[in-house]
Amino acid sequence: MKRLPIGLVNQTITLLIFMVVAVVPLYSQSATPSPETQSDVSEPLARDLKPGNAESSAETTQSDPVQKSANQTTTQPYVFPTRRERFDRYLKSTVGPFSLARSAISAGINQARDTPEEWEQGASGYGKRYASSFGQSAIQQTVIYGLDSALGLDTGFRKSTRKGFFPRMTDALVENVISRTRSGKRVISVPRFTGAYASALISHEAWYPARYSYKDALRSGTRLLVSGFGLNLLREFAIRF
Repeated sequence: MKRLPIGLVNQTITLLIFMVVAVVPLYSQSATPSPETQSDVSEPLARDLKPGNAESSAETTQSDPVQKSANQTTTQPYVFPTRRERFDRYLKSTVGPFSLARSAISAGINQARDTPEEWEQGASGYGKRYASSFGQSAIQQTVIYGLDSALGLDTGFRKSTRKGFFPRMTDALVENVISRTRSGKRVISVPRFTGAYASALISHEAWYPARYSYKDALRSGTRLLVSGFGLNLLREFAIRF
């Protein structure tokens, strides 16, 4: 089995530790509301509790129920997924129909490019390429799920609540590089970056031909990250999966 250079291993571990340390303070800060948020909430409440505003508040509630209903409909507060919801999402992203189809398409592309050429062509070659693509995807999703659970993060995709093509497109692209804390605060996604590169390094070390090096693995991990942008655009505008 090929061995990675010690210097690269140390640098990778240092980078992962740095990313984890960077997320923890952000998570702890997001758990407590800022003074500005508290004042924004308390001021309207204080006005409503004044005797002079009691009648007007009641009249507004009674006279415009349609507007109140509309406001409730458009407001979508963030709710952190339950453990069961995250596990179901992990299963779907690993062995769901779209995941299996994605592995099949990836294997077909590699078959057409004859990559790796050591696996040859025909049904046997396609089977090896499909198993490789599926295995790498399974490792990626397992790493993401494990780090989500360990760090208390949500790395699932959420559709944009904004209107207009470009705002929605921007939100969809950003979703590929962020995770959410329990309060809904967006932070750089340690699980997503780690999952992409860890799965590429493991797969290239475990079953790829010996001529493949860690540089090929890093390129493969980068391709995984880049493909995520396109998948998020499909999730936002085309299909749901």
